Amino acid sequence: MNTAVFCDFDGTIARRDIGYNLFHHFSGGRNDELLPDWKSGRMSSREILLREAAMVKAAPEEVYAFLDQFELNPGFPQFVQKCRESELDLQVLSDGMGFYIEYLLEKNNLTDLTVVSNQGILENGGITIQFPHDNPTCDRCGNCKGDRIREYRQAHEKGLQAIFIGDGYSDACATTAADLIFAKKDLEEYCRTNDIDYVKYDDFFDVSRHLVERGYLVE
Repeated sequence: MNTAVFCDFDGTIARRDIGYNLFHHFSGGRNDELLPDWKSGRMSSREILLREAAMVKAAPEEVYAFLDQFELNPGFPQFVQKCRESELDLQVLSDGMGFYIEYLLEKNNLTDLTVVSNQGILENGGITIQFPHDNPTCDRCGNCKGDRIREYRQAHEKGLQAIFIGDGYSDACATTAADLIFAKKDLEEYCRTNDIDYVKYDDFFDVSRHLVERGYLVE
């Protein structure tokens, strides 16, 4: 079966939303005032990331010390191994920043995973945001997960089955491009509100069991 798995990071691979917590901590909570406009679509991910980053004053060592409190969700390393054994390509798609994603994956010996994200550069006592990915169909996201999945399809043979796993509003665009969606929290609410088929999950053990039952993963 020609299948690829695309997985959100914040709140999905990571137990908590690291990007939100990082900006909340180093802005003294001032980033919260931006969230209603972002959730309603009045503010794009690019704009909110740039405005949040402008609030941060912290040395790199302070930022990395803060990141040490975060953990991966249960079952993710085992899920990665099952994907390898089943020869499924697994990619991390994030509208967050690569530096903390890569830091957490390295701590868990998962540096071989492909990460597609925005970039945050720790410099001059703050964070500089860069957006290396163009979004042909989307003006809301910094890194549109729907566009990334469509690009992957175009680069691979026809008949690809795309599986997406997520938990938040930033995952909404992926629902227009994936064949099978695993959702919880805000993404589950979005799917219910918009009458989008999805599979509810709590952790990656749930995802693994479901994909074994459907024949995507080996036992």
